[in-house]
Parts: sequence; structure tokens; C-alpha cells
Amino acid sequence: MMTGLRSFALLFLASVIPSPLGLAHTPVDFLEVLSVVPARPIEHAVELKSTFDESKVQTMLVGPKMFARPVECMARSVKKPHAYLNWFKIVDPGSEPVRAVEVLDLVRGSSNKLLKIQTAEYLLSPSQLITTGSPDSIPHGLDNYKAYRVVGASSLDRQINLTESFGPEVRRLGKPLFVCLPTQEWHHEDYSAASHPNDCFVVYELDAHRVTESVSTIDQFGLNELQATKTQWLCVRAALLRKTAE
Repeated sequence: MMTGLRSFALLFLASVIPSPLGLAHTPVDFLEVLSVVPARPIEHAVELKSTFDESKVQTMLVGPKMFARPVECMARSVKKPHAYLNWFKIVDPGSEPVRAVEVLDLVRGSSNKLLKIQTAEYLLSPSQLITTGSPDSIPHGLDNYKAYRVVGASSLDRQINLTESFGPEVRRLGKPLFVCLPTQEWHHEDYSAASHPNDCFVVYELDAHRVTESVSTIDQFGLNELQATKTQWLCVRAALLRKTAE
């Protein structure tokens, strides 16, 4: 119990006390996740290696299927520079064993840390929003992430407030859907490290609402125009405490 409370205290302090660049953590607390239809659909192969991969894995991606943008929640304001993530579907991810992870996130705190995960279904890729002028830089500490499907979790059924959401402000959180773990990536001649291997996200089901919004982004695959159709998930900052085989 003391270990869990100590870990939560460290996570909380890291979010409110400025850290040197080398000790920075995930630079965003909450992201609203929207279903999108890209004007320029991407189909591209990269090589990925997460903490559960013995070696790098050739992986085909299609998308973007989702777009994540920062929102204010639980009285935590949006940090700058803003963090954005384009979600690409992993094609034919194959079967993976069920694994147990202990994850501490900003919603559940030090209780109910254990989640069971299985197949990696998405790659989350840092992106930049294009409005006018030069886009903001990608925040230090924002990595690529594999989104592993959570299995057998119950719903939180908890009401939250999202400030400046594309949907209504008052929303209801459901069950955890994914744990997103930092991932190394090889894309042509470029290599992206996992800067903070224990920083992650837990993605929760959110009561879905139809939206009609268009956003322009640029990521490792170039410029794209994304038409948002639905706001449906909430991505929550978390820390990976422990992982075990099922």
C-alpha cells in the first residue's frame, strides 16, 4: 500500500514541479480521442519494438483512424506546447498472450492498478496541428506508443468535465480500453527512441457524441486533413509500475 501511495505521490509531484529536460515526463495529462477520416489515407510499413517485443517487428499501418488532442480535465490545464497524436491501425497484429500490468493513472489513482492487456491494435504517432504560421514543436517526452487492448475490465461509470471538448463538457467515463506503451520506431533511415519507458497512457471509453470538425495535421507521414466524425475516448496520463506474464 505504501509503495502505491509513494508512486502516486511521485507521479503527482512530477506533474506540478518543473523538471530538468532530461527528467521530463509525458507532457500532457488528458487527450480527447476522435474518430477521423483522412483526406489522404496512409498505408505504410515501419519497424516497432515495445517493452513486450523481443526484437523489432515489421508492422503495417493504415490511417489515421483517430486523432488525439489535449483537453482540460480534473482542474488540470492544458500544457504547452500542445501535444497531438495520430492513431494508425496495426494491420494483422497477430495473437499475443494476455499480460498483467500495474498502471497508475490520474483517474483511478492508487486503487485498482492491475489491468490485463493483450493485442497491440494501434500505433500512436506524434503530430502537429496546422492552423496559421508555423506549427508548434512536438513536446519533449511525447513518444510513439503501441495501444494494447485491455481485456476483462469493468466500467468506471464516473462523471467528468472536459473543458473545450469537441463534444459536451459533462461526460461519463466507461471501462479502460487500451494501455499505450512507449515504443521504439524505425522508419526508413529515421529512428525514434522511447524517451521514458515507464510513462504511458490509459484510454477510457467516453460516452460518444457525433461531431463535424476538420483538422489539418503533419506527422512522420506528411500533411493530412482529418475529418472528425465522433468524440469517443479519453486518453489519461499514467505510469507503468510493473509488468508480469499472465
